[in-house]
Amino acid sequence: MEFLGILWTEIIMRPMINSIALLHVLLFDNLGLAIIVFTVIISLLMLPLTIRQTNQMKAMSALQPKVKALQEKYKAGGDRRKLSSETMAMYKQAGVSPIGCLGPMFIQMPIWIGLYQAIFRVVPPTPEGLASLAKAFYFWNPAQTSVPLGSDFLGMDLVGLVSGQPIPFNFLFPVLVGVSMWIQQKITTMPSPDPKQAQTNMMMLWMLPIMFAFFAFQFPAGLALYILFSNVIRVGIQWFVTEPAQRSQLFKLRNSAPQPTAAAVEPARGTSDSDKEKQTDGDSSVHSEDGGRSNRPRARYARTQARRSRNRRR
Repeated sequence: MEFLGILWTEIIMRPMINSIALLHVLLFDNLGLAIIVFTVIISLLMLPLTIRQTNQMKAMSALQPKVKALQEKYKAGGDRRKLSSETMAMYKQAGVSPIGCLGPMFIQMPIWIGLYQAIFRVVPPTPEGLASLAKAFYFWNPAQTSVPLGSDFLGMDLVGLVSGQPIPFNFLFPVLVGVSMWIQQKITTMPSPDPKQAQTNMMMLWMLPIMFAFFAFQFPAGLALYILFSNVIRVGIQWFVTEPAQRSQLFKLRNSAPQPTAAAVEPARGTSDSDKEKQTDGDSSVHSEDGGRSNRPRARYARTQARRSRNRRR
């Protein structure tokens, strides 16, 4: 456990503390701007993973009809092991990894925890905390001569909890975090043809934002600021990596199966039109046959009358 603590301090905490303190000095002793720029840097470093996650989610969405077909195939037999094996084989053949879609989320968790601790470490309230901060600084960091660092930003104390901030920030922050999380979830959730999966997606679309809004109320304002701008940046990245022709679909409800394309609709129309023509031709032939049958008694009657007239003349 001690070894893990050393790894956590040297790999996560010290780089994070020094980065925020350095940005604080470079950005006019403003902790809020330092956290915002820190968020941008982290988002840019995670950009390859974010793009890979987006592509993986698109590929998984395209495979959903095949997954649904496999589920229907093994629904009667109930062979879940065979179903799981064929599903994973299909994912592997398509180069898709379900776990790969969760990469950025796994990386964000230690960042959130580390930032939660780093905010208190960068602006310590006690002399003991200042001594601990001095030990955490790298020798080259110019922030060593600027302690104690300020924590004010737009009238808020970024070290204090959101619940203790002045009105309206104590309510505005959780709302903004929840709304930004909802937008991010909405544009990154791929449509699913499976009704159960679509229902789960819709539930997560609302549950996660509500949970984050509630947690943000108990977070330090600096951490809530990081989460808010992280969500905003991810929405921008999603907009950027999405093809222009598909951007109009980002904010539409997408919990149902994709609609058939025009190419699929046109052959169906052509088939229906040909069926109608065949039916019309069939109807006309039936009418002509009926007309021929109805004219036969008349012709027979005319021939009978002609024979009678010839006999009378004789």
